[in-house]
Amino acid sequence: MDPVGFTSRLTAAARARETERPDHLFSDEFAAALAGPEGFAFLETHWFALGGTPRPNFTVRTRFFDDFLLATARTHGVRQVVLVAAGLDTRAFRLEWPPGMHLFEMDQKEVLDYKASILGPLRATPRCRRTTVAVDLRTDWSRALIDAGYRAMEPTAWLLEGLLMYLPDAAVERVLAETARLSAQGSQLGVDTLPRGFLKMRGFIELYAQRGCPVAFTTDDPLGTLGRCGWRATAYSVPEEGVRLGRPWPLPLTPDTPRGALLTAERAAA
Repeated sequence: MDPVGFTSRLTAAARARETERPDHLFSDEFAAALAGPEGFAFLETHWFALGGTPRPNFTVRTRFFDDFLLATARTHGVRQVVLVAAGLDTRAFRLEWPPGMHLFEMDQKEVLDYKASILGPLRATPRCRRTTVAVDLRTDWSRALIDAGYRAMEPTAWLLEGLLMYLPDAAVERVLAETARLSAQGSQLGVDTLPRGFLKMRGFIELYAQRGCPVAFTTDDPLGTLGRCGWRATAYSVPEEGVRLGRPWPLPLTPDTPRGALLTAERAAA
């Protein structure tokens, strides 16, 4: 598993920690096994690099996009979901999907193979039709997705969670534009971004650079980025969503505190 793929074990560890809470915002029975000791160690190192105080950003992001995906199905009638760089995502196994849902998980073969090696012995059973697509997002991934059964004429919910920060600017716009190109009217997209202020968090930046997955993309204008690529978006602040969900920020927030953005978007008219 390459360095970017390995970060999925960190986020699995964060989901496991949330699941342990009596007031958990979601439950992921597979997260601890997927994380393994290495994932939990990486999570501890991550928080140490940020000053030692755990933030609820992974928990808030997970629950926010859980709600987003279920809303696209229940409110907009979407029956096709694509997780781009799915990593160790377990939504196919833990969310209550409506009948007829088809969920595609795209990621590198090594990540998907590792995931299968953990979930197989646990007898994990998806709650929807699930198709994995082994791709390198630096290549023509859309062809592989279509060959796997994706239907471009039907509305789709796309999720790019925890991905854009690792891509250079040009690659960010390519992947966003390609999702728009493959989307029928009524399609929805969920994505998160980091503001440029995160570049000042030296411990965080140095940790990820040392691990071979440096932060490559930050933006203070995520709405503009998505708009140029065919998506009409709404942005939400991670700390503010944390308050709404009962996970207030553990540190004082000032006007200069970098705030990650959670975005939902719909396919703009051509």
